[in-house]
Amino acid sequence: MFMIGVSILGGALFLYALLSYIRPLRLRWWWKVLLSLPLAAVAFKFQLLYWVWGGHLFRPQVPMWLELGSNWLFMALLLFVPLLVALDALRLPLWCLLRRRPGWKRVNNVLNSLLMLATLVTTAVGMHHAFALPEVREITLRLPQLREPVRLAMLTDLHADRYKQAEFFREVVTRTNALQADAVVITGDFEDGHLYSLAPALAPLRHLDAHWGVYAVDGNHDYFSGHDAWQRYLKKLGIRFLNNEHVLPGPGHLVLAGVTDPAAARDNCPPPDLAQALAGAPAGLPVVLLAHQPRMAAEAARRGVALQLSGHTHGGHAPGLREIIARFNGGLAQGLHRIGHTQVYVSNGTSLWSGFPLRLFTPAEITLITLLPEGKSDSRVSQSLKKVLDKLEFAE
Repeated sequence: MFMIGVSILGGALFLYALLSYIRPLRLRWWWKVLLSLPLAAVAFKFQLLYWVWGGHLFRPQVPMWLELGSNWLFMALLLFVPLLVALDALRLPLWCLLRRRPGWKRVNNVLNSLLMLATLVTTAVGMHHAFALPEVREITLRLPQLREPVRLAMLTDLHADRYKQAEFFREVVTRTNALQADAVVITGDFEDGHLYSLAPALAPLRHLDAHWGVYAVDGNHDYFSGHDAWQRYLKKLGIRFLNNEHVLPGPGHLVLAGVTDPAAARDNCPPPDLAQALAGAPAGLPVVLLAHQPRMAAEAARRGVALQLSGHTHGGHAPGLREIIARFNGGLAQGLHRIGHTQVYVSNGTSLWSGFPLRLFTPAEITLITLLPEGKSDSRVSQSLKKVLDKLEFAE
């Protein structure tokens, strides 16, 4: 399905850029043909990297410079074409009036080229932000039936790969531990590669420290690189996976449940089963659900879940893209939402997949989620966080 989707997208990008950008250029036809070849290569970069160089679609075995360069150009094209469509719409009335005037085509070609240059620079900035360390983000939510304040440190979409190694995750662990949360929760997509090459990168996760422990669920990428081997390794690091099950962390404050990812079926693993995850859960306690993909929220609302924590979307990457990505994720791509009586928080992600490394106005995050009983407050939370952030700022 992913390959079909990117093929349709690549074809649309190629055709519009060819007709609206390359064809009007004041060049000989054979120059235009030569320019269309790299345009096609960029538009269909996923297919070329997979079919020509082999490996896996999400981790092609190609030189690093080639992967980063192709990502940059593809993201620039993805940004350029919608902007070109908007520019064409704006100048359509002028085209009707001035298309026969000398110099009209030249002005349009200059505008198109300036737009292309701007998108190349913008996506380069977005790539720089994509590999930055995550910020600490604090949110406070009230849950019915909660008896005492609870603090959860949320990580998601770690995506260990050859670009993010142990040093990156060591700093993530340091910042997370400084929050002194009751529990650390990780909502999937740990890695993009095989265990033998990336195990050292995620080794710092063994130092995650929380009063009630570290809990996690799988994401879709966790089924692409040897799911069982990875899960055995991550469990040795002290991470408790909630595969369609629940636990009562701490002294009975809440029910913490987790479901597998819909991609589990491709690796002959159990699909997500929320009914099984909640079976036997005690009544009278709020349920916090870990589900990698936010589109699980509709079922969570039907089953009375108080709060769902998800990742997967990377916050939508950037304005404009965010709205498109939300359409494929139950209308949810970033931040806090409410579906019936269920609150859903979708994190921007602690990192992201390097196959689409773009962040514009969507910073990576480690999320400190403070859960309060309805009608109560806990001043210790904000004071503690302020001390933590002051220490981090001083250290930087």
